[in-house]
Amino acid sequence: MDGSTTASVVAFVLYLAVMLGMGLWFMRRNDDVGDFAIGGRRLGTFAATLSAKATDSSSWVFLGLPGAFYVSGMQNVWMIIGLTVGFYVSWRVVAGRLREDTEHGFDWRSGRRAESVTLPAYLANRFHSDAVRLVSAVVILVFYVVYLGSGLVATGVMFGQVFGVSSTTGILLGAAVVMLYSSLGGFLASSYTDVVQGVLMFVSLAVVSVVALVSLGGPAAVAQSIGDANPDLASPFVEVALVDGQWVSGSSVAVVAIVSALAWGLGYFGQPHILARFMGLRTAASTKGARRIGVFLSVTLLGFGGVIGMLAVAYFGPDLANPENGYAQLVTELLPSWLVGVFLAGILAAIMSTADSQLVVAATTLSEDFFRAFVKRDATDRTVVLISRATVVLVSVVAVAIALRGGTVLGLVSYAWAGFGAAFGPVILAALYSRRTSRVGALVGMLAGGLTVVLYPLVDPIGLYELVPGFAAGLLGVWVGNRLGPEPSRTVREQYDAVRSGAPAPAEAATA
Repeated sequence: MDGSTTASVVAFVLYLAVMLGMGLWFMRRNDDVGDFAIGGRRLGTFAATLSAKATDSSSWVFLGLPGAFYVSGMQNVWMIIGLTVGFYVSWRVVAGRLREDTEHGFDWRSGRRAESVTLPAYLANRFHSDAVRLVSAVVILVFYVVYLGSGLVATGVMFGQVFGVSSTTGILLGAAVVMLYSSLGGFLASSYTDVVQGVLMFVSLAVVSVVALVSLGGPAAVAQSIGDANPDLASPFVEVALVDGQWVSGSSVAVVAIVSALAWGLGYFGQPHILARFMGLRTAASTKGARRIGVFLSVTLLGFGGVIGMLAVAYFGPDLANPENGYAQLVTELLPSWLVGVFLAGILAAIMSTADSQLVVAATTLSEDFFRAFVKRDATDRTVVLISRATVVLVSVVAVAIALRGGTVLGLVSYAWAGFGAAFGPVILAALYSRRTSRVGALVGMLAGGLTVVLYPLVDPIGLYELVPGFAAGLLGVWVGNRLGPEPSRTVREQYDAVRSGAPAPAEAATA
C-alpha cells in the first residue's frame, strides 16, 4: 500500500467516523418527523446557505462540470450564469414565503394552524387536496432515485480513483455508507455534514486550481496551451466538440444552446432538497443575508469547477480518457502522495454527503406522504421516523440499480434537475403568489411539467434542454387548470390571505 492509498484510507475512515458520530448525535434530537425532515426549523443563515449550495453542487462540480468544460470549453459559462442567477432569485422570491407558509399555514382537514414538514404536505394543505399530495410525492420519488443514482455513479468513479476498486464496488460501498448515517441523523445530520462538505469543496477546488495554474507556468502559459488546442475553447460564443482526439470548432453557439444553459437556473424553484433548506430556516428574515452568501458561493464553486476543466485541457491535452475525471487526475499528478489521498478521499466523502440530503427527502416522502397520509393516518411521530429510516434502504436499492446501468454524472443530474424544476417550480410560485390558483391548476401544472421532461427528449428537434419546455408546460398547465377547473373555495382563499397577513382565518377563529 503506497502513501497515497494509505492516506486515502486514513482520511476516509476518519471522515466516516465523524459522519457516524454526527448521525448518532443528531439521532438524539429527532423526536418527531419535523425534526427528521426539516430539523425542527433550527438551521441558521450560513449553515442553510452553504448546505443548499453544497447539496446542489458536489458530485457534478467535481466531475460533470469540469468534464463539460474539458470537452467544449467556455460555452458552458452560460450554465454558471444561469445557476447563479437562479440561486439568488430563488432565495429572494421563494425562501422567505415558503418558510412562513409551511410554519404558519393550516391543516386543510381541521382548519386549524398546523405546520407542513414536507413539500407534498404543504401543497396538500395549500390546495386542500390529497390528490395533489399523492402526485407530488410520486414525482419526488421518481426523479429522486435518478438524482441519487447520479451521486452513486460519482462515488463509483471516485472509489476507483482512491482505492483502485471497480466502479460497481464503489457504488455499493458508497450507498452503504450514505444509507447508514442518513437513516440515523436525518435533516440536521445531512445539513451540517453539507456545511463541512461546502468548506471542503471550496478549499479543494481553490488549491487544485492554484497548484495546476502555477505548474503550467501561469495564466499566460495556460491561455497559450488552450489556444494551441483550439482557440475557440476560450470563447463562450463558439461551439466546440472533442472528436477523435481533437477539438473541432462548429458554428456560433446557437440561441437554443444559450437558452438551455441559462435555463438551469429555473430548476432551483422546484428542487425538494433545496426547498427543504428554506423550510428548515430558523427565521424568514435570514434570507436576505443568505442570498448574498449564496451568490459568492455559486460564482466561486462553479467558477472553480469550470477552471479545473480548462486547466485539464492545458495539462492533459486531448488524452484524458474520461473527461469527468479531470479533477482527480490533476490531484494525482500535482499533489504529494499523502495529500492526494486526503483530497480524493475528502471529495469522495463530499459526494456522498450530498446523496444523504436526497435520501432524507425521499424517505420522509414515503413515510409521511404515503404511509401516514394514506395508510395509517393516526401513526405516531415515532413510527413515522422509524418508517423513514427503513425506507432509506428501499430508495437506496433502487438508486443503486439505476447507477449500475451507467451514464454520465452530468447527464443524470440534468435529467433529475429538469424533472423537479418543471414539475414543482411553476406550482410553488403559483402557491406562494397567487390566491386564485386551484387544486386543478396545481395538478395539471405538475403533470404537464413532469411529463414534458420525460417525453420531450423523444421528439426534440433542436437540442433544447427539456427544462425549458417543461417549465413552460408547467406554467401553461397551472393557467389552463385554473381556467377550466373550479375556482378555489372561499376557505382556501381566506387561509391564503390569513397566512399572508398573519391573522387567523374566519374558519379558524370560529373553532378556536
